[in-house]
Amino acid sequence: MSFLTHVICDEAQRRYEKPDPEHTFRGRLDGTRQKADEVVYEDDLVFAFKHNVDPALDHWWETHVVIIPKRWIPTLLDIGVGDMRVWTALIAGIQKVALKLGLHKTGFIVRSSVLPPYQHTEHVHIHILSGEHRHPHTDGPLSEHIS
Repeated sequence: MSFLTHVICDEAQRRYEKPDPEHTFRGRLDGTRQKADEVVYEDDLVFAFKHNVDPALDHWWETHVVIIPKRWIPTLLDIGVGDMRVWTALIAGIQKVALKLGLHKTGFIVRSSVLPPYQHTEHVHIHILSGEHRHPHTDGPLSEHIS
């Protein structure tokens, strides 16, 4: 199977330099890196899990869930019209995670990165973020003073 990013992007744009090269989503899907208490939602097409990040790190959030398609897709650019079921499952999964964790009452951020240097893992993944976080002045709830 050929992906759009493998055709339109040069080699430098497809070089995924992960902080931990052994960290892949395959381990979540095949159960080798999965813990029962980390699973938030799963269906036939997507898998959502708690992303336990050290609170001292810049990317720490009180609520940090990652949702991924079970079928390997390198980036959001590679989701095409034939992937409507996967895209719909990702959106429905985000909604179900939000309801399950009460994020519909508090608000949340949905974030996804595309291509290096922004995307570190060559697999579509969407972060669902909410609550206290490391840098409250960026990417957090709007200030009460903003109208």
